[in-house]
Amino acid sequence: MAKSEQTPLLKLMEAGICPECGQLVPDSNRIDSARKINRGFCGLDCYTAYYEIELAERLRPAARRSGRHA
Repeated sequence: MAKSEQTPLLKLMEAGICPECGQLVPDSNRIDSARKINRGFCGLDCYTAYYEIELAERLRPAARRSGRHA
C-alpha cells in the first residue's frame, strides 16, 4: 500500500468509518486482522472490495500454475 493511501485510511479507521462503504463501524463489528490497518473495515465484503485489484494480482501466479487464467 502506498504511503499516500495509508494516511487517509488510518484516519478513517481511527474515526470508526469504513473506507469502502462510509458507514460507522462499531468496535464489535470490525473484522479481525493481524495488520492494524485492516481493522477499519466493517466486514469482509468491504475489505475485499477495497483490496480487489491487489488481491487479484496476488492470486494471479497461483491461477496460472493451476491452469486457470485470471
